[in-house]
Amino acid sequence: MPDEVSSIIEIAAPRERVWRALTEPSLVVQWMGCLRFAPLAGHVFYLQPDQGRRAAGDVTDAIACRIGVIDAPRRLSFTWRFPGAPDTFVDIRLTRIVGGAHVRLVHAGWNQFEEREAAEVQGGLAVAWHDVALPALRAVAERAG
Repeated sequence: MPDEVSSIIEIAAPRERVWRALTEPSLVVQWMGCLRFAPLAGHVFYLQPDQGRRAAGDVTDAIACRIGVIDAPRRLSFTWRFPGAPDTFVDIRLTRIVGGAHVRLVHAGWNQFEEREAAEVQGGLAVAWHDVALPALRAVAERAG
């Protein structure tokens, strides 16, 4: 079983605009739905899957994330911790391409889990990152003009 989930997307917006969508708190909430995001190394933010709790700003049972690297406009990385589980690691890199930006996301650290547990979570996250979050990032960045 691979130790990572990876996804690539191209966005028809300048890398700097994609970076804004990736790190500006009012835009991040639009594509990632997180609480308390701030683009500062060491800062903790939360992903709250429960919509009612998210609407109330409640981080009970949320996924805690700590920003590790913030290297504008190239790289954002953060830990990702499910309640009661060890950290996994998300790394997002932006590269300029003709007509926009290339975004590569890697979510690693799954070798810490039992194989069956990791496979189930990785499968769900592969879909969530590739089919939901990154297309939402694209939509936010392309309209953030």
